[in-house]
Amino acid sequence: MEGLYQHYLKHPFVFIDTRKEGSNGIFVAVGQKDARGAHRGNQFAELAINTGKAAYAIINDAELKQRYAEDARYILVEDGEKALQEFAKHHRKQLNCPIIAIAGSNGKTTIKELLHRVLSHQYKTFSTQGNLNNHLGVPLSLLSIDTSYEMAILEIGANHLEETRFLAELIEPDYGLVTNCGKDHLGEYGSIENIIKANKELYDVLKENNKPAFVCTNDPLLVEISEGLSNRIFYGKNALVQAKVLSRPFLKFELAIETSKWAVQTNLFGTFWLDALLGAAAVGVYFKIDGASIQKGLESYHPAALRSQLLPWKDNKVLLDCYNANPSSMDVFLAEIQESNLEEAKVLVLGEMLELGSYSQDEHQKLVDAIDLNQFKSIVLLGASFLEVDLPVVQNLQHFETRSAAKDFILTQNYKKHYFFVKGSRANLLEKIFED
Repeated sequence: MEGLYQHYLKHPFVFIDTRKEGSNGIFVAVGQKDARGAHRGNQFAELAINTGKAAYAIINDAELKQRYAEDARYILVEDGEKALQEFAKHHRKQLNCPIIAIAGSNGKTTIKELLHRVLSHQYKTFSTQGNLNNHLGVPLSLLSIDTSYEMAILEIGANHLEETRFLAELIEPDYGLVTNCGKDHLGEYGSIENIIKANKELYDVLKENNKPAFVCTNDPLLVEISEGLSNRIFYGKNALVQAKVLSRPFLKFELAIETSKWAVQTNLFGTFWLDALLGAAAVGVYFKIDGASIQKGLESYHPAALRSQLLPWKDNKVLLDCYNANPSSMDVFLAEIQESNLEEAKVLVLGEMLELGSYSQDEHQKLVDAIDLNQFKSIVLLGASFLEVDLPVVQNLQHFETRSAAKDFILTQNYKKHYFFVKGSRANLLEKIFED
């Protein structure tokens, strides 16, 4: 590993996809294995070398290595994925900046972005790019942190037990934060209890390494499962950093830090984001960011990438919250809409929730039952999962199995000055309904 690391110091661009922008880096072959045990990514190693994107290619295909036996640019390993992870683990030990790991069911990316904006006021801060939060993304993220960074925020994404632990042990975080424990990936985890166990794995790693966690006192479950940590930095009710809702639906709140207060006007739809905002503020306070800078950082965040993203469409407003969905995030999203007083007529577009396994029918029925039919001009449900539930027979509710059918219906209605609220699992691609 030390020899490979010397190559990295000269070529610190590590990638697994030849479509990624960059040059003169290190390509690592990963992906599914064939009958010989060679990763699918090996077939792109020559392309990476020949186009100049890679100065070196880490491969696990002995036949390919034999073909280039005299070419030191091809480095043979037993397993590309494991090599990438060990490579990142070695690099982690060379870093001196504090690393904050974020896990949880909902809101990880948003709190990561909020926190980045807060900490960047005073520190050169790295944060996970895009969705690089799994067994491949986390090592790539680690290898993107150079010694010039003064702070780093890494997101942990998981959908089965022991995955959060594995990634947390890879990261070796100095601090941790769990957003919440909801019904994400319920089909894979198998139960709510397993989801709680999975999120607790970050706390367990922090405890084993005597590292602190930021814990929200507004969530009794997080307080409970974080017990035993040597140091918990609390935020929320009865803590140093607190908040009070001032207005909605685009959340404005009062941030209280000890005896000082700031009115923070966010660009986030929904009071359910309050704990995430408060968590970012609490981390900022801990790292000596002044209140006015925290206020500016929180206010500067504009949701993007289909996460509560507000867009104009044919003289209407469209709130796209369709990067993903699970029963917990659907519940708070729907409740917020129904409790908000808006001038515009409301149209609700919900895609099916995937990865629920045997819980699917029950959770989709609960979702439909929670809709106040009188609140909306139209309700559009998309996906086969809604075929399994009892749908009310009312004029303003329509169900479609395909996105194209749903889009055709919406276009025929010629909506003007309406407010669309759109949420569903990523595979629904609901944003395409609103593409011209």
